[in-house]
Amino acid sequence: MQPYFKTELGALYHGDCMEIMPQLGPVDLVLADPPYDMVADGGGIGSRRKYLHDINGHIDCGFDFGLIDQFGDNWFCFCSLKQVVPIIAKAQKNNWMLLTWNKTNPTPLTNNNYLPDVEYIVHSYSRGRLFGEYRDKSRFIISPIIKNDFDHPTVKPIFVVSKLIKLGSLPGETVLDPFLGSGTTAVACEQLNRRWIGIEISEKYAEIAAKRIERERQQLKLFGPVAERPPKPVQEAMF
Repeated sequence: MQPYFKTELGALYHGDCMEIMPQLGPVDLVLADPPYDMVADGGGIGSRRKYLHDINGHIDCGFDFGLIDQFGDNWFCFCSLKQVVPIIAKAQKNNWMLLTWNKTNPTPLTNNNYLPDVEYIVHSYSRGRLFGEYRDKSRFIISPIIKNDFDHPTVKPIFVVSKLIKLGSLPGETVLDPFLGSGTTAVACEQLNRRWIGIEISEKYAEIAAKRIERERQQLKLFGPVAERPPKPVQEAMF
């Protein structure tokens, strides 16, 4: 099985994670951002937004929860509100916690509902596998949605993903992302000195991820590791 793209720290595979994961060796942490189970269409201005058009019928139709059985004992899984209960049911075989990413700049659409300003993250971990500093261990992650040019509708902020990596792994350990998307997990691993494995079923996004990771590697060579701190508005909100 040849990687689509490779660095000194990691490898990106293009294909279906259900087929590729059984061929991989053990990893120390799985960080998954699978397709959400959600309704992406609606009336008025919402139905015309590019974001909703991009996710509709592509990454809004959920995933097979049986995949979680392949994650091992240590994993994070982003999910929609509809998916929280079945994913927690999987996590309860171990120590677990429900985290939230609270967005300071959500899409200003409600459609007679609450603002879409929260995403959920289920963490399942074995005894002794919760790391990070005191400030990392808050259950609430406060961060804005960061604008990007990666042509992917659900890019997570580096700050959010880096926090999870620091909570669930140590430098030199291996992190697997079975839904790599634009490559955020791999980029964070390159910054934090973790080995990584990424799987992406879309060739378009695999190419985007490869270019983004290579660009980050060149930046690291020139300027060294990026300082890991939340954006200024987040610090003001937290303190």
